[in-house]
Amino acid sequence: MEFFNQAKVVRLRSHLNKFLVADDDEQTVRQSRNGSSVRARWTVELVEGRNHVIRLKSCSSGKYLTPSNDPFLTGMTGKKVVQDIQANKRDTSIEWEPIKEGGLVKLRAKGGKFLRGNGGTPPWRNSVTHDVPQRTATQDWVLWGVDVVNIAVLESQESFASDLSPMSSFSSRPDIERVKADGRASPVSYLGSPLASASPVSYRGSPRASGRQSGMEFFSGAKTVRLKGYHNKYLAADDDQETVRQSASGSSSRVRWTVEYIDGNPNAIRLKSCHGLYLSATNEPFLLGMTGKKVQQYSAQSKPDHTIEWEPIRENASHVKLRTCDGKFLRANGGTPPWRNSITHDVPHRTATQDWVLWSVDVVDISLSDTESVMSSLSSFSSVVDNFSGSPERIGSPDMRSLSPHTGSPSTVLQDRERKLSSGMDFFRNAKTVRLRSHHDKYLLADSDRENVSQDRKRTTTKEAIWTVEFVPGFNNVIRLKSTYGKYLTASEDQKIMGVSGRKVVQTLPQKLNSSVDWEPIRDGFQTRLKTRYGNYLRANGGLPPWRNSITHDIPSRHLDEILWDVETVEARIEDPPSPQPETIDPEPVLSSSSFCLRTPKSGPAEVNDLWERPSVKKEGRTVYYKVADDDGNLDDDAYEEASFSFNGRGVEDLAQDLEELTGLDDIIICSRNSLNGKLFPLRLALPPNNKTIHVVVVPSTSKVAREF
Repeated sequence: MEFFNQAKVVRLRSHLNKFLVADDDEQTVRQSRNGSSVRARWTVELVEGRNHVIRLKSCSSGKYLTPSNDPFLTGMTGKKVVQDIQANKRDTSIEWEPIKEGGLVKLRAKGGKFLRGNGGTPPWRNSVTHDVPQRTATQDWVLWGVDVVNIAVLESQESFASDLSPMSSFSSRPDIERVKADGRASPVSYLGSPLASASPVSYRGSPRASGRQSGMEFFSGAKTVRLKGYHNKYLAADDDQETVRQSASGSSSRVRWTVEYIDGNPNAIRLKSCHGLYLSATNEPFLLGMTGKKVQQYSAQSKPDHTIEWEPIRENASHVKLRTCDGKFLRANGGTPPWRNSITHDVPHRTATQDWVLWSVDVVDISLSDTESVMSSLSSFSSVVDNFSGSPERIGSPDMRSLSPHTGSPSTVLQDRERKLSSGMDFFRNAKTVRLRSHHDKYLLADSDRENVSQDRKRTTTKEAIWTVEFVPGFNNVIRLKSTYGKYLTASEDQKIMGVSGRKVVQTLPQKLNSSVDWEPIRDGFQTRLKTRYGNYLRANGGLPPWRNSITHDIPSRHLDEILWDVETVEARIEDPPSPQPETIDPEPVLSSSSFCLRTPKSGPAEVNDLWERPSVKKEGRTVYYKVADDDGNLDDDAYEEASFSFNGRGVEDLAQDLEELTGLDDIIICSRNSLNGKLFPLRLALPPNNKTIHVVVVPSTSKVAREF
């Protein structure tokens, strides 16, 4: 019910990324990719006295989503879902029970069946039924994503709606109305997020009541960005200083656009190319007789006009639309020439081209303010802070500078960005170690080769699934994740598969920690996204090998749930006590013939382990030499030499696990041999400090000599 408790109007998105829509015949329902239509919006009604069910009323017809008893096809199990009116106040046939399934929801009807978005060939394609899926392949067909289009607000907070004044064409009038219990209707703004404010935003003296959710968060604090279209190509400014097009090369300076904020209008931006010209929506048709119009570079030296202003509109967690003052959208065209790689502004009417107006925003450079409060609100993943290698040419000086009235971001926008970026830290702030569970109900694992990472559903209790949380000094919105092998989760620049956008995520331990090991948690409902310095997200891939169970960092154009993670706290963080000071250890202690010991501080064994395992040890690990004793504890020194390996773990327990893997033995005891009499003594406390090379003997726990310990 948390998906609907504060929602007034929602859109329901099926596993096929299509929306549940009410047809104009006011009877049938189906799936459609057009999520901007009023037919895709459903008013949420809570049922008095039954806090676990809801009703869904179509915003276009005013009728309820109703599971019928008529079969969709004769002889098939699925039954029709239709639009219908409420028979009486006690009619429970129009009620649906939301059941949470990860980041998605199932809607169960009164008869125990679930709302289902069908795929396949006609007549099943795009149809909606209620059924209980029996096949594994159709289990996901009853899962729905919930997009909150409007939020229910208190009656006292809705009074501002009556005072709304006409707006600039950037802010369209709301096209849906809230139907109250008494039958009255009052316009409200389209907020689109349960975290959005119910208060109007001032725009040149008038309240802003836009029917869409602002996408300014994609640009807040950004100085330079790259815009990547649906075809995985970047918006590029041609060298003729007039035309713009799409380019597959993301490293060129032509694909970088400087962001300018508009004084007096916090909901729009200007984009300036590397040639110093603005991205402009012209009135000249791209092809005579076609609807799309040209987008060009414009100097605007005398006086900037509204043709160079673009309103970002958030479409989902990763994409934004750029709307012109005429209500059209920046569009990356595909198909055959001359459309291929062209850029126009248009309103797409075909289902196949709806995604052509969606853009992902890669922040290449961030604007810096001379105040600490603004600096703390900025993401640390910028070329200014991290010498971002993806930006071959640096625009502007990395020195601290104040924001000018025309190019800086309003302070309210930066404060809002700080709040949003820091919100994901709540999952990690009190955690010492965590497990990360992906959309596939698999856990993020550090592979035993100490290099790769993967996901697995079965190995949930192993040490490989546990990650230590470290905070980055100077930033309140960035963490590092260290594996059980003492290496950091790292976003590398190597491609997972040549020619594909996803890049590898690995374990590394760089000599000097850099921002490739930094991750920015961003809250997404009850889950989190982990953002890299490149603007990509930690992604748990599905599908067929080699993608299955792989981990990459990427910005998905589809399968947005693959970048969502559930955070499970394994060990809570407590305040560390003052560090104990170890007593001086003699470099060459004299050992008796019947004893062997490691001198420890007086604080006790628990603090000793913390002392030896402090991160001040050398990063490259220690060399361990070992031999395996026979049943009587004897070693044949002449038969073979000691084997060795590099050990990067922390204590005796980690060393035992590594030796078990190397020797193939189970339940071993690690011993040291007395140099005077050759007797074996088990290591029980901790390893010597400073990654000093050690020589050990592996003794099977089932041997005769083990019984003497």
